[in-house]
Amino acid sequence: MRSATKPGRQRRKEARPAEIMAAALQLFSERGFATTRLEDVADAAGVSKATIYLYFDSKADLFKAIVRDVASPRVGIIESLIDEFGGSATELLRALYNQASAIVGSQEMRPILKVVISEAGNFPDIAEFYRTEIAFRGLNAIARIIERGIKLGEFRQCDAIATAQSVIFPLLMNALATQVFGPLPELEPERFLPSHLDFVLRGLAASKEA
Repeated sequence: MRSATKPGRQRRKEARPAEIMAAALQLFSERGFATTRLEDVADAAGVSKATIYLYFDSKADLFKAIVRDVASPRVGIIESLIDEFGGSATELLRALYNQASAIVGSQEMRPILKVVISEAGNFPDIAEFYRTEIAFRGLNAIARIIERGIKLGEFRQCDAIATAQSVIFPLLMNALATQVFGPLPELEPERFLPSHLDFVLRGLAASKEA
């Protein structure tokens, strides 16, 4: 009898970290990181508080695990896209926006952004972790595209890192606004992203004057 139930129990055990992280992310977004207790997360996940400590050392460690699980692979997709893409910088930037539509606007990423922005001042360790692991990686990835476009003569000379902020910050704010105000026609990424991409490409375009 034991061997008959063991695989199911094992699968349940393996699923627990993901279930805990999903419950925590929802609570962090709804209640805030500071006011959410690990007891609340345990109740929402259907486990004991002691079970949480089997997988995570603290509430901050739990949030960092969520970021690693949700955000880091998505940034990795963008980095791989840049490394492997063989077309022009303009085409690469368009491909990036297609990825951004799925990444920044995803149901998992929006709550993470909300938590980081709202709680960073009170929890500098979380802010530093997100800045290093996610934000700067994304910023440098976009700067690489801009630098490639400048070298190819597609984009005008500019400060790539500063310009990358002009590219990515509006994307983040659109995702954050959607998380705060809910899905509204004015905030639909399907409307915003093509408009912003057109704005960016026109601003980056190299002069055609001889």
